[in-house]
Amino acid sequence: RITLKLPYIPQSIIDQLLHAYHDSPTSGHLGVNKTWHKIRDRYFWPGMYNKIKEYVLSCTKCQQFKIARTKPTGKLQPVEPPAGILDLMGLDFIGPVPQSSSGNKYILVCTDYLSQYAITAATANCTAETAAKFLVEKVILQYGVPRQLLTDRGTHFMSNVFKAIASRCGVTHTTTTTYHPQCNGLTERFNATLAGSLGTYVNQQQSDWDEYLPYVTFAYNTSKQSTTQMEPFKLMYGREALLPFDSQFDYPTVYRK
Repeated sequence: RITLKLPYIPQSIIDQLLHAYHDSPTSGHLGVNKTWHKIRDRYFWPGMYNKIKEYVLSCTKCQQFKIARTKPTGKLQPVEPPAGILDLMGLDFIGPVPQSSSGNKYILVCTDYLSQYAITAATANCTAETAAKFLVEKVILQYGVPRQLLTDRGTHFMSNVFKAIASRCGVTHTTTTTYHPQCNGLTERFNATLAGSLGTYVNQQQSDWDEYLPYVTFAYNTSKQSTTQMEPFKLMYGREALLPFDSQFDYPTVYRK
């Protein structure tokens, strides 16, 4: 077993630390296991799992805005497992959602199937032009060309405009079918997580959701996923992400196996 040298957190600041690693927008009000893994990799105190579990399960915002799933999430089959990063990505529109003060009504989501890394953007519409612009500017120019892109058969993705841009960039565009919507299961699961996290931060009018979108996306990307047992950020970039409050809890260290 690996021995880690971690800061020992005194009882007096545990609640402050839990607030930072669960309640803050860059933490996303995520569940017990994701919050536990994020904290245990950075700090130590006796009985920390039970304390984290108690804190998360008693969070009023999580209770108010997060709905437990009543049916299994879609599986990735029959999509062939990706061989590497950017080998297979899924693209999807969420919406329409309540219009933000900036005029946005949709969320574009692109997820990498191997790392589970997510890329998001708030948009005013769900046109083919908007989807193509996102694919080029937010995905290809920042991460490189995905070998295969999986979408549903929405008109925005089936249009000649989107198909032409994807083809010109060297992307193999694959679509799900009416009979196998679970093909895009990873994107659908992320969409559910995203909606739950955003709900814990938005105002009563839900007009500021796009301001929190980058934060909760970061929270997801820096949280350990159950299927890979790694953070999407680490798989994508090959290193741990330094979180905004990591340097705020610099206490004497102890060794933990």
